[in-house]
Amino acid sequence: MIRYRLSASVLALVASSGFAQAEAFDLGTLTLYSSQVPLTLSESSSTVTVVEKEDLDEAPTTSVADYLSTVPGVSVATNGGVGGQSTLRLRGLSGKYVPVLINGIDVTDPSSTQTSFNWGGLTLGGVNRIEVLKGTQSAVYGSEAVGGVINITTLDPEAAPGTSGSWGFELGGNATKSGQFAIAHNGERAGLAFTANHLETSGISANAAGTEEDGFSGTQLTLEGYYDLTDTVRLGASLLYSRNTGEFDPFGGDGFAPYDQVYTSEVHAARLYAEFETGAVQNTLSYSTFTNDRTSTSTGRTDPFQGTREKVDYKGVWDINDDVTLSFGADWTREGFKTTEQEFLFDAMFNFLGINLLNTSEEIETLGVFSEVLWQPNDALSLSGSLRHDDHSEFGSFNSWRLGLAYDFGNDTVLRASAANGFRAPSLYELHSQLYGNATLEPETSRTFELGIEKGFANGFVSATLFYTEIEDLIGFVGAGYTQISGTSKSQGIELAGEYDVSDRLTVYGNYAYTDSEDANGNPLPRTPKHDVTLGLTADITDALSMGLTVQHLADRPQDGFPARDMDDYTLVNASVSYDIAPQTEMYLRVENLTDEDYQSVADYNTLGRTFFFGVRGSF
Repeated sequence: MIRYRLSASVLALVASSGFAQAEAFDLGTLTLYSSQVPLTLSESSSTVTVVEKEDLDEAPTTSVADYLSTVPGVSVATNGGVGGQSTLRLRGLSGKYVPVLINGIDVTDPSSTQTSFNWGGLTLGGVNRIEVLKGTQSAVYGSEAVGGVINITTLDPEAAPGTSGSWGFELGGNATKSGQFAIAHNGERAGLAFTANHLETSGISANAAGTEEDGFSGTQLTLEGYYDLTDTVRLGASLLYSRNTGEFDPFGGDGFAPYDQVYTSEVHAARLYAEFETGAVQNTLSYSTFTNDRTSTSTGRTDPFQGTREKVDYKGVWDINDDVTLSFGADWTREGFKTTEQEFLFDAMFNFLGINLLNTSEEIETLGVFSEVLWQPNDALSLSGSLRHDDHSEFGSFNSWRLGLAYDFGNDTVLRASAANGFRAPSLYELHSQLYGNATLEPETSRTFELGIEKGFANGFVSATLFYTEIEDLIGFVGAGYTQISGTSKSQGIELAGEYDVSDRLTVYGNYAYTDSEDANGNPLPRTPKHDVTLGLTADITDALSMGLTVQHLADRPQDGFPARDMDDYTLVNASVSYDIAPQTEMYLRVENLTDEDYQSVADYNTLGRTFFFGVRGSF
C-alpha cells in the first residue's frame, strides 16, 4: 500500500549505514530520530516523509521519481519514458537545490549542468527506504541543500538476525522486464548485505510527435557491511555501482537518422567509516568517493563527461546532561568535472578534422565546520540550533544556521516551527562551460520559514504545514547562457496530509499541496503545478488478496516549451492488485495510467499511456 508517514528521521550530518540507522514509525507511537540524536516525534522540529519497503513493494509505479511525485510538495518532470532525463522538485525548487544520498553517499553529479541527480534511471527495485526532508538544510549539509535532502537506503545488514532477503521479477508493456535480488546476513559481530536489480525496456518515443522507440537498460548493485572490532568500535563500508544506457530524442527532433542518440552513465561510489567512543563522545569518521562517467552520442559523435567527488568528514555527539546534547564536526569535499562541448552546427567539421575544441576540466574544494545543540528544558518543549561555516575555494566563506522548535500539547498534537538560511554556489558547469558558462556568477543565498501542526488519532493522522522560501540572486538560463537574476525569488504554500484506517482491512489517505513560486521578475518557476492533489486507498479484500489505487490531479501548471505555451491540467490513475500464492510469496498485477490519460510533464516530451505489468516477488 502507498502510505506517507510524517516523522522525524536520522538525516544526520553524515548519514550512517551503521549505528545511526534510522527507524520510522506511525505518528506518536515509538521513538524516532531527528538530526543526530534519538527523539520522540513530539520532540522533533524536522518534518520528514518516510517511505518504508512495504509501501514500495505495493507501489503501482516503476520509477522512484513517479512514486515520490505523490508525496506532498514533490513534483517530477521527465523527458520521455523510463530512463529519460528526470528532475524532482521540492516545493517548487529544482534538483540543484536537493542533494540525494544513497546509503550515505552523495550521488549528485558535479558534471551535470547544475549539480543534481538524474532520477530517470532509478527504479524501485532494491530500494528499502526513502526519507524526504524538506526545507533549507545548509547548516547541516552545506551548499545545495536549500530545498531539502532525499536519503535512499537499500537493504540494511542489521535488518534481521541471521540471513534474510527478497527477490522478484516483472514483465510489462513496451517489452519491459526487470528483476531484483537482495540478501543480508547479520551475525554476532558482523553483517553484510547485497542488492542487485536490473531493468530493460524498448521504451516509447521520447519526442511527443515521434515514432522511434527510445529504449533503456539499467543495472544497480550495492554492498553494505560492518564489523565490530570491540563493543565500542565499528568499521563499515558501503559500495555502489550502476550502469544505465538509454536512447533519447534531442530537443525538437525524433532522432537524427542515420545516427543513434544514446547516452551511458556508469557510477562507481564507496564510503568507508569508523564509529567509536572516546569517553562520553560518540565519534564517526568517514571517507567517500564518487565518480560518474557519462557519454552522450548524437549526430555521429560521442562527447564524454566525468563528475568526481571526494569527501572526508568527522562527527562527534556528546550528551552533556539529560537535557542538552551537542553535536560537532568538520568535513572536506573536493568536486571536479571534465567535459568536451561542441556546437551542433560544427559537429561535422570537428568530426572531419578529428579535433575537440572545447575541452573543460575544473575542480573546487570546500572545508566546513559545524555544530548542533539540542535542548529539552521540559517534557513538552524541544529546541534545536545548528551552525555551519563553509570555506569555498572559489567564493570564500559563508555562515549558515538553522533554528527549530517542537511543542507537544498532549493528546498526540505537536506544533513544529523552524527558520534557516542557506546558500548554493554556482556549479562548475554554470561557471566554466565554454558554451553557456558565466565566470561572473556569485552564490545564491536563501531564507526559509516553516510552521506545521500534526494531530494523531487512534486510526490515523492529519497534518498541515506552511512554508516560505526566498532566494536572492537566483541563477537561471536566460537567452544563450547562465545569468544572475537580481532580486528575490520566492516559493511559498501549504501542504496538507491525512490518513484514516476505516477498518483493519481498508485505509484511505490523501494529500494536497499548493505551491506559489516565481523568480524576481514575476515569472513562475518552471514545471511546478500550483495545485497537486493525491487520493488513495489500500484494501485487504481477503487474507490473501489485496489492492491499491491512487488518483493524482495536477492543475495550474506554468507555461513550458519553446515558444512558451500553456500546459494542460491532467489526472493520473494507478492501480495494483496482489495475491499470496505461498507463504512469503505473492504475484501481482499493476496498471500505470489506468485511464490512458494523454499528457506531458515536459512540453513536447512523451509519457506512458495505459501500461500493464505482471510480477512475482517473495522474501526469505
